[in-house]
Amino acid sequence: MGAAGPAAAALFSADAVDLAAELKSAAREKRGLAVYFELPDCSGCRDMKRHVFSDARAERDFGRRYRTLRVDLASGAELVDTDGRRRTPQALAERLRIAGTPAFAFFERDGGLRYRHVGALPAPADFVSLGRFVAEAAYDAQPFAEYRQRSGGALHAASSPLARQAPDFALADQHGRLRRLADFRGRNVALAVGYTQCPDVCPTTLAELQAAVDALGDAAGTVQVLFATLDPERDTPQVLAPYVAAFRPAAGPVFLALRGNARQTEDFIRRFALVAERQPSPSQGYTLDHTAGVFLFDRRGRLRGVSPYGQPLDLLAADLRTLAAEGRAASGPQREALHTRQTIRTTRADPTNLLDQPGQAAHH
Repeated sequence: MGAAGPAAAALFSADAVDLAAELKSAAREKRGLAVYFELPDCSGCRDMKRHVFSDARAERDFGRRYRTLRVDLASGAELVDTDGRRRTPQALAERLRIAGTPAFAFFERDGGLRYRHVGALPAPADFVSLGRFVAEAAYDAQPFAEYRQRSGGALHAASSPLARQAPDFALADQHGRLRRLADFRGRNVALAVGYTQCPDVCPTTLAELQAAVDALGDAAGTVQVLFATLDPERDTPQVLAPYVAAFRPAAGPVFLALRGNARQTEDFIRRFALVAERQPSPSQGYTLDHTAGVFLFDRRGRLRGVSPYGQPLDLLAADLRTLAAEGRAASGPQREALHTRQTIRTTRADPTNLLDQPGQAAHH
């Protein structure tokens, strides 16, 4: 029987048949064993299959650490448990005290339960954090909710040395209102820079941001897209307003254009270490060679990375989804339960499709 690993098409693509044998295989590979529990009507399970298990970074990082298997709790077929006994999927879940789906059980090499997480993690970065949290035995020092929030979840976007400087701006939007980064606290910000007469990079970037925001669905309201002009001489408020309006997302806040006077623009360029160099143009008078990419700020105003121009759209969308999921995790109720007998730690975050008593945490 095969199992998902570093070269697999997706995580948790193999059904669990013999957990005892899988433990031995994982030990030979110097990996842990992680088992995923699902139900057919579990929306969180569907979301994780669609957005997380097939994510390239999640496959690489999580698959390197764990041999992965899937258990369908709607199946009646028996499997071999880690202790060598045959059990139905429902009996296995009961033994492990799995209270809902999606759920993940991590095993010690001797077959004991090391850690259990119940609840969807819709962002690939959060799922990677869970794998590292268990591998590092970080549960001895803190609950996963704190670990995830402190680690901030890695993005596909490139890290930037500007993050340490906490860059900010003071520019007027297309309505004449002075805007600073702090105005958007509590909402993630995607900041693009350029100019309206840009022939390709700027309209492509804004179109991709529009598509990425639309892909968030109900979470579209967690992102504010900003477009800051580097050409205030030609990009007046009257020019900027219809330009950004052309990229209005189906849901969520409308895109805002930012503009300063010549001095403010120079200060903005300096603070963000941007390139904005004029080049002669027979048809336009001049064009701008300028920095391309999207600066991603989280809801606390921290610069988390720069999504480079040309990065696949799905990676930009994944980063926005990660930031949106972090906001939900921080604002929503976190329910933790610790095992009082063996060395088992449990977290539970908004489980769906409860098997036993809905709404109750997995207390023992």
